[in-house]
Amino acid sequence: MLVTAPFAEFCTLTIDEIYGELPSRIYASLLMRGRSTIQQLAGDTGMNARQLRHGLALLLQHNLLHYHLDAGSPHYFYEANVEHAYNLARTGKILQMVEETHGAAAKDVMQTIILTGLTRVGDLVDAYQNRIDRMNRIKEKLKAEEDPFGNGVESHEVNGEPKPKPTPQSSKSDPLISSIADLNKIIYKLVEAELLIGVHKTSFESPEDLLATIESDIQKTYPGGEVKGNKAKAEYKDKVAEALRKNRSESRSLKRKLEQNGLSAKRRKLFDGAASANGTPDGEMDLGIDPQQVMCINYEKCLVELRNRRLMHYAEEAFGQTTSWVYASLLNLLSKDISRCRDDSITDHYEKDEEKPAPVVVTTSQLLDVLKTSLDLSVGLGQVDADKISVTAAEKIAELPPRKKFFIDVQAEADANASSDDDDEGEDVKPATNGVKGVNGTHVTNGVNGTAKRVDRRTQLRQHLLLLSESTQGFLRHCGAEEWTVDFEPLMAALRQAEIDATIENTVGREGVRLVRMLRAKGKLDEKAIMSVALMRKADMSKKLAEMHKYGFVQTQEVPREAKADVKKSFFLWYFDGTMALERILDVSYKTMIHSLQVLDTLREKDQHVLSLIKRSDVKGQEDDKLRKIHKEKLTQFLKLERMLLGQIQRVDDLVAVLRDY
Repeated sequence: MLVTAPFAEFCTLTIDEIYGELPSRIYASLLMRGRSTIQQLAGDTGMNARQLRHGLALLLQHNLLHYHLDAGSPHYFYEANVEHAYNLARTGKILQMVEETHGAAAKDVMQTIILTGLTRVGDLVDAYQNRIDRMNRIKEKLKAEEDPFGNGVESHEVNGEPKPKPTPQSSKSDPLISSIADLNKIIYKLVEAELLIGVHKTSFESPEDLLATIESDIQKTYPGGEVKGNKAKAEYKDKVAEALRKNRSESRSLKRKLEQNGLSAKRRKLFDGAASANGTPDGEMDLGIDPQQVMCINYEKCLVELRNRRLMHYAEEAFGQTTSWVYASLLNLLSKDISRCRDDSITDHYEKDEEKPAPVVVTTSQLLDVLKTSLDLSVGLGQVDADKISVTAAEKIAELPPRKKFFIDVQAEADANASSDDDDEGEDVKPATNGVKGVNGTHVTNGVNGTAKRVDRRTQLRQHLLLLSESTQGFLRHCGAEEWTVDFEPLMAALRQAEIDATIENTVGREGVRLVRMLRAKGKLDEKAIMSVALMRKADMSKKLAEMHKYGFVQTQEVPREAKADVKKSFFLWYFDGTMALERILDVSYKTMIHSLQVLDTLREKDQHVLSLIKRSDVKGQEDDKLRKIHKEKLTQFLKLERMLLGQIQRVDDLVAVLRDY
């Protein structure tokens, strides 16, 4: 995979920040030289065999490398896994998402697997069993101190004086997972949500090597190893896509084993009830998975969940909190059958239209079942007069996703909306069945009789869904009777365009955004045409175009007037290239994150004396009592700057995720 220099440098600095200098030097060499053997890495890095084996083992343990053994070659070739390296910067977001969705105990399990890398099921169970035993010993020791004679009576006197009552242990110190049965349930949930997947023999193959191997195996089935004819080529593409889909499905072996063992969510509830009724200890419930099975974090599914959270925030900005919660619940139902954010051009190749899988849909009844009863659906909805609502337009069903738009022509869309309004005249209308509160919780009255009408919960839910489906962003599509779906590709394209416009506005001002939108709608224009359409003075327009060209937001094309090129006799066309602008913004974003990590490293060197003090065993946890005032002030200032820099990286990553990953 080809990567830019800033992206490669950020991945290297991230590995150095988390795992140290040794693996980061190996990773930097792989990014610079490409796929290499151990002998080539030894020559590039100057490390001995022991250091290289240690660094490669650490990188492989955390799934940061691809390796491949060519036929007839005695040496393995190693290649950097840049996607997983960049995802290390999103560890905090992933853990926060898991905690909000599945609880603090699930976050603890995910954090353990992230820290240890590829983890065997048996090793994970043993680690938590040791932790549980240690906590039980501590509790028994505390209990023995409270009752030293073991007669069930607490001692209230020490040397003839009253003994102070022990302070009860805080809930924060209690273990999140108190038994292996709790661990099993958490693994069930994470595997069913596909946040944890199994590791198989092709997991360490790079996508290019895996594709080459599959193509080679399939070509051998054809006479002479050659694919001839249009029909044979189409069949060949289908076989390659099917083989890639089969390989991808092997990662879900853990989930299939749970389903085969009858340990789905519904059966697990029956299991728990039967165990409690029969007095069976929960710890005897087996996972049903081979203890030697290796698990890892499924970053593709994590990105799907993070995209849902980002879309929820967008909906909240547009419609309010209640509608965004409804949208979040709908996205959670849809994402159960969505494994990754973007389709692969080869894996998701379908030759015939009828072979394409149907879009995932959610019905109103399904959504109503999962919504919390404590959510007041009347909030965020207003009332309007009956003669201002078109039932036909509101209940319009779009069976097909919207066509791809390369630009948004505001005037064209305004004309289309005006024509649709004309077409809707004379259609049947009926009073709106909205809630009794406005967007901000204020009471709204009906224009007919001045009293708010009470409606059922299902109708209120449909009003929120119709509000989302009628949005200009296209958050939702009413695809059938009581059926809803989300067209992620056009939705994310619109949001990417909005993020690009926001970045341009923050960089060059609102005039720059106005010019960019005009060039996006009109195409290539010379300065005279731009001046006439934008209604700007030539001096101001030329200055703004030059500024945007410096930042890479607009491009120019020279058009000679004669066969012999002459700059003085040529005119220049200005245009907006969305792909180049996106790449430019990504490049600047990577450099910003690199700068933040470099500043953080400089601050650590500056305050190395204070940071070394808090690492001492006699100071850790007692900083307020052990450190001097000047050291505490420096430590407080450093921690404040560290939070600011890491927060800056997370905010920039939000932009990168929308532009590149979602």
